[in-house]
Amino acid sequence: MTRFFGSLLSRRELLVGGLKWLGLGAAVSAYAGCAPSPAAPGPETAPARPFDLGTVAITWYPIFLYHLPVSVALEAGEFGRRGLQIKEIVGARGGGETIRTITAGDLLMGEAATGAAVKSVWKAKDPYVIVGGGVKSPSDIFWIVPEGSPLTSVRDLVGKRVSYTSPGSVTEQVLILTLSRAGINPGSVQLIAAGGIGEGFALLKRGEVDACAMLPSSFTERAGYRVLFNAWDTVPNYFQTLILAHRRLVEQNPEVIRSFLAARRWGVEQIQRDLEAAARVYAKTANISLELAREAIRFAGAERGRYYSDGRLDPEGLRLAEEGMRIAKELGPDERVPWREIVNQSFLADDQRIQLP
Repeated sequence: MTRFFGSLLSRRELLVGGLKWLGLGAAVSAYAGCAPSPAAPGPETAPARPFDLGTVAITWYPIFLYHLPVSVALEAGEFGRRGLQIKEIVGARGGGETIRTITAGDLLMGEAATGAAVKSVWKAKDPYVIVGGGVKSPSDIFWIVPEGSPLTSVRDLVGKRVSYTSPGSVTEQVLILTLSRAGINPGSVQLIAAGGIGEGFALLKRGEVDACAMLPSSFTERAGYRVLFNAWDTVPNYFQTLILAHRRLVEQNPEVIRSFLAARRWGVEQIQRDLEAAARVYAKTANISLELAREAIRFAGAERGRYYSDGRLDPEGLRLAEEGMRIAKELGPDERVPWREIVNQSFLADDQRIQLP
């Protein structure tokens, strides 16, 4: 039996938070302040003069936890101390939508689902470079069913209807990998792109799918539903997101990328140092209760270092992402992602660089 966290939360909170989440085009004003920092930036990372990054796109901002290291560092003024200014963070509904937000806006920095980022840089030849890792585990993703459902495991999904968020998204890749690892041909399951977590839950409530993807911060209406499986149980090392930088920035302002990654690393470490402060930032940006924000962070294991990458990549996580793309037929059977060609690790600290697959 899967053990889940916490107390039941009200329907009112689901509705209030859900209305906020549907406005994904809205952005938060995020100019860096001047609060004290436990770790002062090194001179090797700070640009010579303040640099305005403008808008930064992070997939599924502000609903999912992906943005939290940047938001925490921004709230604490860490970007400002490193000579950077971010006007706003914007989100999109995962997968290719996030990439389109980044490329159509000609944004300088962004964070997107691994498969979508790879296709953008490698296949579409968009003018971006992968410069670091974002989220290194799917520990916040799970699938739920109604309490009275006869489904008890992944193996029961053959012939059933299962939702994920959007094509090319992390939830699609993780679902495909989970089915494959369980010995199930993904083609034997009807996979449905619901358009979002809330939309998938609505389909489940109407009986139009048999199971739907879910996140801790969205699972407020828990009465009458139970967890069928956690992604962590089958693909714990799947690398969810990658950080992209525009080639113009790579060529003309490399120190800006180093400063951005260093500030984000500070945010990852700060979440581990101070869970309560991080939960307050998440509650504010996602418009949810502090209790729900705290539970979501703990469920993902972010405060224990299980969820966020500090910027470094992981060979096994990249191989899993590539395997998911191949199973989804986004790669040919003999195609291999040229990681060493599309990733530039020179902007990471020395201790963060790895031997790429």
